[in-house]
Amino acid sequence: MYGVIRVTLFVVAAVAASATLAATAFGHADLLRSSPRDDQVLERSPRAVVLTFDEGIEPAFLRLQVQDATGRRVDRGDPYHPGDREEVLAVRLRPRLDGRYFASYRVISSDGHPVTRRTVFRVRPPEEERREQEPADEQGAMPPGEDEGAMPAPSGESTPGHEQGESGTMTSTAFAVARGLSYLAMALAIGGVVFLLVVWLPALAGVAGAGAAWAGLSKRFARRARAIIVGAVVLGVVATALAIVLEGATAAGVSFWAAHDPDVIDFVSETRVVQAWSARMVIWFLLAVLVLAILRPSRMPVLRRASLGAEGTALGAGPSRAQSLVLFAAIAALAMTAPLAGHAASHAPRALLAGSDTVHVLCMCTWLGGLVMLVLALPIAARALVAEDSTSLMATVVGRFSRMAMIVVTLLLLTGIVNSVILVASFDALVETAYGRLVLAKFAGFAALISLGAFNQRRMLPQLRATAARGDPSGRTATVLRRAVALEVGFALIVLGVTSVLVATEPAAGG
Repeated sequence: MYGVIRVTLFVVAAVAASATLAATAFGHADLLRSSPRDDQVLERSPRAVVLTFDEGIEPAFLRLQVQDATGRRVDRGDPYHPGDREEVLAVRLRPRLDGRYFASYRVISSDGHPVTRRTVFRVRPPEEERREQEPADEQGAMPPGEDEGAMPAPSGESTPGHEQGESGTMTSTAFAVARGLSYLAMALAIGGVVFLLVVWLPALAGVAGAGAAWAGLSKRFARRARAIIVGAVVLGVVATALAIVLEGATAAGVSFWAAHDPDVIDFVSETRVVQAWSARMVIWFLLAVLVLAILRPSRMPVLRRASLGAEGTALGAGPSRAQSLVLFAAIAALAMTAPLAGHAASHAPRALLAGSDTVHVLCMCTWLGGLVMLVLALPIAARALVAEDSTSLMATVVGRFSRMAMIVVTLLLLTGIVNSVILVASFDALVETAYGRLVLAKFAGFAALISLGAFNQRRMLPQLRATAARGDPSGRTATVLRRAVALEVGFALIVLGVTSVLVATEPAAGG
């Protein structure tokens, strides 16, 4: 008991440390002002276009170009920091400009999201503005009868304008899928480990008998649990690697295959989101080593034959205290990468959001992964044991998971409310913005999950316990319970899909 308390305190301290670190993370790169201003009319040709952001920007993260009405580039050289001010970027222009010009920029925020904008300015003496409807000539004037307000943006091949240089719908869809698979892998790995150590093994130790059927049941579940956890780690590594490449494709505005270019990956390697995913990759490898060491066949915590005055079975040694500490620390660190790669590190108060989001991810993973393991455990128990033993084991396992789920769901709702209040900011934004509507959809999924969980806890679990007390077969009660838990898993996967879109949607509250 004291060991569990120490592990819990260690995880809480790690979460607090991550919140402190996340509070110093960068936010979105917002443009404060530009010179020339949008729609400004200048009597003299400017020497440069100057952009001032709310944070320091590396020139490598900025694509800035200026074109005339025909799409011809009029900027010269690479962007630079005037006066060594990191938040100010400029690009020099050709001399003697005359006409209408488009300054387009695409900057990669430290959260990995590309931000594209375009401003328009004119250079001509005031008396010449009346002649904007003259026939087109070699200087790029507009054709006769062309409406100036409807004039399209330049269409040069390298224009990074608002609707250009985008990676495409297929890449965006693949990116959402990769994020969803990454969350699924985290849920299966974290939830699987927690269920195995906190729910299954204590329940098994409490009710296991001496027969060979109990040992066979223990080994079968351990093998499947190990396969799920190891598979989740492999899925996590693959999904994270794909997400890094797809982030490069999205940021650079290229296809998935073109994003394999080392220059593209290097281009986004300094963004916060890619750094968080790179850290996640390292943690996945660490978790793989820990899982393979703790759950190797010769050390698997299963029931083994033992002589304790009489022939019987005893639960094999589980992970040591040091292994448990490192394992739970790796789990906490894995969850911490979510706020560092998401909106929590881009919006104030960052420390509160980062800590709240870390707990939110841990709880969601514990719940979803635990549900999957519960779906796996129930039929194994029903098939491997006689009716009386099967019912007793199922009642004990479901009871332990139900008590853990009550705590997890409470924290899940509290942290979800905190995050939503901060990132949505107002009731109007909740219904009028895409982010707010996604939050509503996520809460609707949670409501369905909680309803099913309440049904299982208040209706099915008491029936299962009563059946176990009478020594009767679980029968229809276990069947209904398994279907209800499977339905919970389905709704949880829907919530996971909504979350994968939510993390890529700009919050209603400003950064």
